[in-house]
Amino acid sequence: MTNKTSVLGDVHKKTVSFLKSKKDKENYSKYRNEFDLASNFKKIQKFPLHIDLEIDNLCNFACSFCPIGQPESKFHEQYKTIKTIEKDKVYSLLDECKLIGVKSVQFSLVNEPLANKNIFDYIEYANKLGIIDISIVSNGYLLNEKNSNKILSSGLKKIQFSLDAFSEKTYKERKLKNLKPANYKKTINNILNFLELKKNKKSNFPIVRVSFIEMEENKHEKNDFESFWSNKVDAIHYQKLIDFINDDNQEKKEKEYKCNMPMFRMAVKADGTVKPCCTSYGDDIIIGNIYKNTLNEIWNSKFMKKFQKMHINGKADTNKSCLECINKTF
Repeated sequence: MTNKTSVLGDVHKKTVSFLKSKKDKENYSKYRNEFDLASNFKKIQKFPLHIDLEIDNLCNFACSFCPIGQPESKFHEQYKTIKTIEKDKVYSLLDECKLIGVKSVQFSLVNEPLANKNIFDYIEYANKLGIIDISIVSNGYLLNEKNSNKILSSGLKKIQFSLDAFSEKTYKERKLKNLKPANYKKTINNILNFLELKKNKKSNFPIVRVSFIEMEENKHEKNDFESFWSNKVDAIHYQKLIDFINDDNQEKKEKEYKCNMPMFRMAVKADGTVKPCCTSYGDDIIIGNIYKNTLNEIWNSKFMKKFQKMHINGKADTNKSCLECINKTF
């Protein structure tokens, strides 16, 4: 959580309340306690608690506020060529996650997980392994009845729908890959139909969160957005827009330069590279590669331990990418 993000609703309390067995409740609570220790810089874990797994770099959208839809952004280049982690490799990564103690896996970074034909196989496999917290972030455009039913039977614990609008006019900032405006009514109906199906099936999971990136074009809709969704979903995530285009925040300011992401997570990109956070700025900080190193080797490498201590000591301004990221997100 940064100064630019906030959440209405506690998904973790709901998760514990929805889990059926005492053991599951205890395991989840233990995981969140470990997460709190790590995110508050009180303990460097022996393994990452959370892994972001970008199974491919595909998205059916090209939004104006995302690197995929920003040809002028330095982060756009990597999305010009399709990259995919092969199915066997995804399974082996999940096996290793379970082996080393990873508690949480999210099958998305800058991609649309529902565009991947294997996504439900991956979710089901992670669930069978006993990974505690399994999640995806989706734009909801591909959430037809067939996919909705698959989600509800997959073992997915959390799903976040990126919306950022309360009107067709504002939603036009979300462009399809052919650059035509996405259909707002289609997305909303997909989500509402999913919620109704979830209710009819009496399913507690996945817990549902919707998100709203605040921009000049949509900030006037924030209150209406909250009023509409607050009694329909489990949580609402708010984030102020992060400018990935203008590199104008390179000077050190009067603040403590530290970020807690490297304390608990690693992110695997579709090309196999691994970074210490989920932000686009982290793309310049390569800490390993899944085709050359194990996740355990990367997490416990000298570079990663030094990188973590840099953040614990509030010296992250010595890293150019961290400096820019923290200036723009905190």
